[in-house]
Amino acid sequence: MIKTVLPTMLGILTVLGLLLLYNLIIYNGDVFHSPDNGFLTLFVPIATIIALTIQFTLSLPFWEKFKSRKRVWGLTLFQFTILICVISGLIFGLLFWERNFGFSELIFLSLTGMIAFAVYWTVNLLTLKKIDKLR
Repeated sequence: MIKTVLPTMLGILTVLGLLLLYNLIIYNGDVFHSPDNGFLTLFVPIATIIALTIQFTLSLPFWEKFKSRKRVWGLTLFQFTILICVISGLIFGLLFWERNFGFSELIFLSLTGMIAFAVYWTVNLLTLKKIDKLR
């Protein structure tokens, strides 16, 4: 249970904190008053439920495989994580891309997604490693 909840929540809170800091610096903290404040009230809870489900059903089994074998599908944990971050970031960019803002918006959103997923998975995996070390 702790391996499902703690890494997921720390990862999400870290990414959310960085997004809020970015918003504060770039947009003077208008996230709470802008039309995008649905992000905080709708997207974050849904993303948390999805992340907890993925953590339990996919991440933990892969974590155990990487601990015992060092390579899964010919990839190290680092390579596998980079691949997941790139794919997830591209999907994120496509999901939230507003075509009327042009192709540069897609690139920006995809890069933002890749960075957010990289931060999330770094915190998540480091937390899993720490939990395993303490046991």
